[in-house]
Amino acid sequence: MIRNILITNQNETLLYLRNDIKKFTDHHEKMTNFFQKFFHKVKEINVVVLAYKCAMEPAELPEALQDPKVATILLSELKKDMPALVFQWNDAGFNDVPNMPNCRNGIPGQTKAALIANLVANRAVNWDDTIFTFPNGTAIGIWVNQMPAWTRHQAGVPDICHSVTRITKISATDPVDVENFDVILR
Repeated sequence: MIRNILITNQNETLLYLRNDIKKFTDHHEKMTNFFQKFFHKVKEINVVVLAYKCAMEPAELPEALQDPKVATILLSELKKDMPALVFQWNDAGFNDVPNMPNCRNGIPGQTKAALIANLVANRAVNWDDTIFTFPNGTAIGIWVNQMPAWTRHQAGVPDICHSVTRITKISATDPVDVENFDVILR
């Protein structure tokens, strides 16, 4: 009889614990969804803040800068007064020869990874393969002057980027300078 009472109490306790765990799991999922939505909104707000710092409306920003992830990284990096290049890659520019994917002109080594390595070798800091910060404007100029020839525009071949945007913080009080920098690919 005591054994039956213990088993009954154990089952009731287990049932009670299962219900608590279910409630906790449901609550945890709701909180996780809430925080995901909250952080997504914060990142969206970062686009608005970036636009404000550039003295623009969010819709006036270049398309690459309207990405919340890009805006979040740029706002963090702009505090350091470092110029940045933002690449909006065009994968078709690296896939112009069907039997040699990810290689421009079908030549091994002419890849996005090779260009990123070239940027990093020339003092750029890589942020998510999209944003590259440089210690100063001179470092950008040095990199541009030694870019591999295969990265430039070629007739009949898609360009490697849809756009390149240069971001420069002039001073603490001036708006951030946003410049279309596609000229480096011509």
